[in-house]
Amino acid sequence: MSAGGLRVRADSTASRDAQPPPRRRELCRRGIGDPGGGHEEETLADRDRFVGVDEVLAALPATIVQLDGGLRLRLVNRVGAPIFRGPPVLGAHVRDVFDRDVADMIVHLVGVAQESGTASVDFDHGRERFRAAATRLESVPLSLVVFDNVTSWSLAEQALVDLIQDKSSFLDSVSHKLRTPLTAVLGYATLLADTESGPAANLDEATRSSMVQDMTDQAWDLAGIVEDLVTVGRVELGELRMVSVPVNVAANTAQVVESIGAQRSQVGITGDSTITGVGDPARFRQIVRNLLSNALTHGCAPVVVEVFGDGDECGLRVRDRGPGVDAHLIESIFDQYTTGTSAAAPGRIGIGLWISRELTSLMGGRLAYHREGRETVFQVTIPAADT
Repeated sequence: MSAGGLRVRADSTASRDAQPPPRRRELCRRGIGDPGGGHEEETLADRDRFVGVDEVLAALPATIVQLDGGLRLRLVNRVGAPIFRGPPVLGAHVRDVFDRDVADMIVHLVGVAQESGTASVDFDHGRERFRAAATRLESVPLSLVVFDNVTSWSLAEQALVDLIQDKSSFLDSVSHKLRTPLTAVLGYATLLADTESGPAANLDEATRSSMVQDMTDQAWDLAGIVEDLVTVGRVELGELRMVSVPVNVAANTAQVVESIGAQRSQVGITGDSTITGVGDPARFRQIVRNLLSNALTHGCAPVVVEVFGDGDECGLRVRDRGPGVDAHLIESIFDQYTTGTSAAAPGRIGIGLWISRELTSLMGGRLAYHREGRETVFQVTIPAADT
């Protein structure tokens, strides 16, 4: 059942003949919400005579409203609740207490509850989300409406949905990312294995060497992907082990460049080759690999790695001539599963920059992005070694 676009859930299992629990009968006998009690001029302070009841109701996290058959307030426990239009007064009609859309929803909700016993609905009010549940009180023509603020629950639920979607997209991208180098490795390996009667029998040594080099490059790509996936898991679990030793920035960068295959010719290294920082050499190379991969995939050659030292800090800047990160994604480029571009493309996992930032932070450093003229720049800064 719905009203004004709201989906109302009715509990059809409730029975009109069911007896109210003893505590509810006791409250009714004590006069709380008695529709015949002549409470039109009563204020909230008049309920102080019900020793202990106010304290119990006020301690409840939800907002509780009791209405008589004419939809007038007979009890309310949280006068400052944000769903009220103003301070509620006992005896006031719901339309005098709530905004029009909320009042319309309550009228409909109570009507459903009178037929089925209970009913509930989720609704937005301002920037918050509430869940309202109405219950028909037995033996007396009263209704009880309970309002729960479920804003945080809704946000958590949406975050969970987004996470599931991100994970699904992530798994699709990983499958594509792994399949490409695996296909090349298996293809070349199968071809080269048949050296007697297959096509490989007629290949010259230069062609064979080229195939082997391609296989090696693809294998390095696979190793990098697996390393990143393992790192994600260990970082999230807080189980990543790091060492802190001297790291020659230029030498470790050159080692990564040598491993990136045919694209190594598009990368240059400038700066002082003696600059040394402090960190984990293997993790530093992982950062460099991801930044170079990002520049070669999303940017535009040539890619230049500029080694720098600045007092007690040092590091490198990876520059490329690409268009840079889409403006609306700049704040999220270091988030997991973000590729830095609105264009959908298979095989983009979106964890490289996140991993690089996490590893840099664990080494006591920083990773930042900015534009300099027409250049895209990612800068890694780590502590400098004592000289």
